[in-house]
Amino acid sequence: MGQARPDHVPADLVRDFDHVFGEEFARDPFAAFEDVRRDRVFWSPHHGGYWVLTTMADIREALQRPGDFSNWPTGIPAHVSRRERMLPLELDPPDHTAYRRVLAPMFAPKAVAARTAAIGATCAQLIDSLLPKGRCDFIAEFAQPFPTTIFTNMLGLPSQESDRFVGWNNVLLHSHADPDARRDAGNEINNYLRELIAQRRAEPREDVVSALLESQVDGRAIEPDEVQNLTFMLFVAGLDTVTAALSFCFRYLAEHPGHRARLVADPDLVPSAVEELLRVHAFINPARTVTADLEFAGVRMRAGDRVLASTALASNDPDEFADPLEVRLDRTGNRHLAFGAGPHRCAGSHLARDELVTAMREWHRRIPEYAVAPGQAITVHAGGAMGIDRLELVWAVPG
Repeated sequence: MGQARPDHVPADLVRDFDHVFGEEFARDPFAAFEDVRRDRVFWSPHHGGYWVLTTMADIREALQRPGDFSNWPTGIPAHVSRRERMLPLELDPPDHTAYRRVLAPMFAPKAVAARTAAIGATCAQLIDSLLPKGRCDFIAEFAQPFPTTIFTNMLGLPSQESDRFVGWNNVLLHSHADPDARRDAGNEINNYLRELIAQRRAEPREDVVSALLESQVDGRAIEPDEVQNLTFMLFVAGLDTVTAALSFCFRYLAEHPGHRARLVADPDLVPSAVEELLRVHAFINPARTVTADLEFAGVRMRAGDRVLASTALASNDPDEFADPLEVRLDRTGNRHLAFGAGPHRCAGSHLARDELVTAMREWHRRIPEYAVAPGQAITVHAGGAMGIDRLELVWAVPG
């Protein structure tokens, strides 16, 4: 069943749990997480062995204690080996803080607001191109190209190569069974970014890469290899997360016409609905590494132990939310952890929210009624970042 049980792990806390390859996660990962909530914490023998925290209180605390729970290496299983840590993702404070300061202004509310019109125009254009077809693969034809176009424009990448970027990212993040393919994809991304950075050094533009090249870290000019590292992290993080959020949100709305009708009738409800759908479908499963022997969540943990701090388990905790499995589009006090917590809380949350709200408003303005295509078997990729692989939607073409 995997890694032998370490001596410090009680036998009665071992569970046959695999959030990456478990068949139940390919069907419904959120239901699979609910099935293990009976324990405050337990041990999985898969992927080298790891603890699983199940309560929001413990998950939030672990994410807020980087001194005890390090973000290096990221992922369970750990991401492709690199010569250096991914900046700033795999750094902990205080080292993490200096690089976070470099990125923060680029994704602050003011910076996002300056792009809102362009985000809306891109979204509307995509939907208008799909409307006459009466159906689409929502993932390939909307959920991927919409945020990818926005993000590649921010980075200064050519939008006509979006399919190539998405392909690399999918292999890197989701091909857990093929480490060689993941490594090759990582190398291709780095080689491409290296050439782009050289071009921007010679001819700066109004984009994130050029801004990074002009930035300072702790009062010194940032080095080209640091720009390479930061850009790689942005590339990996920015091309997958909004796609995943869109996939879960629109699947839910396609299958729940009553909720969909409320959004069509009351577009002002959309921001609250986005928060609620993010909560119910929190899809990021962060991993941490224990830095020293300690007691946490009622168990003894040893230095080097891996810990899964799933945002899905946190954001559906019945001790934190009334009727957590019930979707309430107007839920108040919605303090979910879909964007994480602590120093590594998602830096792009403002951009993500803007994109999700825009997509939901523009789509329902143009295509108010739609459904999952009959007979479609929907599969989900699990792991560190969960998402739907394919989602066929159908609707009546306006006469």
